[in-house]
Amino acid sequence: MPKLWLVCYDVKDDKRRTKLAKLIEQRCQRVQYSVFECPLDDKELNYQLEKRWLKVLKLSEDNLRVYPLDETAKQNTRVFGSDPPYQPPDYLIL
Repeated sequence: MPKLWLVCYDVKDDKRRTKLAKLIEQRCQRVQYSVFECPLDDKELNYQLEKRWLKVLKLSEDNLRVYPLDETAKQNTRVFGSDPPYQPPDYLIL
């Protein structure tokens, strides 16, 4: 069962930043410029990190953070000026 993760990054190089954003957008909902809400189970998150997202980065210059959001955090989230926290659909069409 998917968990909700908050993924954010700070990438120095424009080309790396654009590539990473496009990869993350394939599986996650952008909520701010470099912040995403991602409904992924642990296995899928690890796959995305190890096989896709981290390969784009230069870790001496860039950083990527992944925070777990449990149901309590999601329910207590207060959003001003945009959509509420991402709610994954009951189904996904690929």
